[in-house]
Amino acid sequence: MNWKTILSSVRKLPVKRILLVILLLYIAALVVPYIPHKKVSETFQKHFQTRTFYQEQTGTERVAYINDNTDALLCRLRMIEEAEDEIIVSTFDFNADKAGKDMMSALLCAADRGVSVKVIVDGCSGFLDMRGNEWFQALTAHENVEMRIYNLVNLLKPWTLQARMHDKYVICDRKIYLLGGRNTVNLFLGDYSSSKNIDRELLIYEPDVDGDSSVNQLLSYFDTVWNRPESKEYLCKDRTKEVKDCAEKLKKRREQLMELYPEAYREWDWNAYTMETNQVSLLYNPAEAANKEPWMWYSLNQLMQDGKQVTVYTPYIICGKEMYQDLENLRDSDVSVEIITNDVASGANPWGCTDYLNQKEKIHATGVKVYEFMGKHSCHTKAVLIDDRMSIVGSYNMDMRSTYQDTELMLAVDSKELNAVIREEAERDKTYSKTVEEDGTYSYGENYEAKELSTGKKVFYGVLRVVTIPLRRFL
Repeated sequence: MNWKTILSSVRKLPVKRILLVILLLYIAALVVPYIPHKKVSETFQKHFQTRTFYQEQTGTERVAYINDNTDALLCRLRMIEEAEDEIIVSTFDFNADKAGKDMMSALLCAADRGVSVKVIVDGCSGFLDMRGNEWFQALTAHENVEMRIYNLVNLLKPWTLQARMHDKYVICDRKIYLLGGRNTVNLFLGDYSSSKNIDRELLIYEPDVDGDSSVNQLLSYFDTVWNRPESKEYLCKDRTKEVKDCAEKLKKRREQLMELYPEAYREWDWNAYTMETNQVSLLYNPAEAANKEPWMWYSLNQLMQDGKQVTVYTPYIICGKEMYQDLENLRDSDVSVEIITNDVASGANPWGCTDYLNQKEKIHATGVKVYEFMGKHSCHTKAVLIDDRMSIVGSYNMDMRSTYQDTELMLAVDSKELNAVIREEAERDKTYSKTVEEDGTYSYGENYEAKELSTGKKVFYGVLRVVTIPLRRFL
C-alpha cells in the first residue's frame, strides 16, 4: 500500500473518528511511559547501605520544628533578611498572592543589597501562575536574581507532563535552611486565608558547616536539578511600565512587612531557637523528569524495617502493589505501622480521598492502623516517626506519584528531642481521628467531631470512584 492509498483511506474516515484516534494517541503518550513501575537498581541499594543515619554523639547541626504557617513565613523573612551572600529557593507552587509577594519582596530587597538569589519553580506553576506575570517579571529582571522553571508544561509533548518537581526548601548563605511540604502561597504561609493547610517543616542550622553536613547534601542536590536540561531560564524580556511598577511596590512592601511582622526584622538567636541533633541526612528521588526508580520509598522502607514502631503522616494514601507488599513485609517483620491521614470529609485532595474510599480494605489488610484525622484544617504534613529517635519530614506523599514520578525530598533526623515533639503532636491528632478496628467497626477519638459530606460531594465522589480506577497511579 502506497502513501496515496493511505491518505485516501484517511480522508474517507469520519472526522469524529480521526479526532478520537488523535485523543487516544495523546492519552497514550501521556501515560504509557509511566505505566511500568521501576525497581531500585543494585547500584542505589549498595549506595544506600553505605550510609549511616544514626550517631551516638551530638552532631553539629541543630533543628527547629516549624508547625505554624505564620512562623513559617517569619522564619523565611528572617533568614532572607540576614542573608549576606546567597539565597536559594525551590518550590512546587509559587503564586503572586499576599504570601508570594511577601517572599518576592524579601528576595528583591536582598538582591538590592548584593545577595545572589536563585529561584526554581515547578513547570506547572510556571505555566499557570508565572507566564507573563508582572510580579515575577519584576523579580527576575533584577541583575542579582536568576529564576528557572523545571520541566515547563508543554502540551505538545504530553510524555513530559507527568514528572513534576515537588521539592520545597529555602537555603541562606549555605548554613541555614528550611525544608518541608509548604508551597509559596497563602494556603501555607502567613495568616492570609481562612482556608489553610496544616503542614510541618524543619529548619536546620549549622554555623560551621563540614563536608558531611546535610546542607552540603542539599546544595549538591540543588545543583543537580538547577543544571538539568529540563530547568529553563525564566527571563524578563521587556521591562514594561507595569513590571517597573511591580518592582517598586515589592520594595515598598518591605515597610509593610516590618510593621506587620516586626519580630522578623529583629536579630534571632538561632542556637536558642533550635535543638540538638545527632545526625541529619537528606533522602531524595532521582532528579530527571522521567519515570523514576523509587529511591525515596526504598529509603523510607529500609529505615522503617530497622524500627519497631512507626507513625506515618500523609495527606492521602495511594499505594501500588509493590507498596502494599512492602507494608505487609513490615507487618510480617513485627514492625507496628500506624498512618495518620485526612478523613475524607476533611481532605483537600479529592483524588486521594476517592482512592481511599476505593482502597480502604486493601490498606487495612496490610496490617497498618489508619487514623482518619478530622481537624479544623486539612493536614498536608508528610512525616515518618521511627521509634523514639528518628524523625523524617519533607515533601513525600505516600502515593505512587511521589514514589515514581516526582522529585521529592525528606530529612531524616536522629534526635530524641525532635521525635518527642512530633510524637506528642501525633498523639494529640489521634484524639481528633477515627480508626477502623479489627472487627471492621469504627472507634472515635475523644475530640473527633464528625462532618457529613454534602449530597453534592457524595455524588461527586461516587462518580470519581469509578472514573479514577484506571488513572489511580497518576493521581
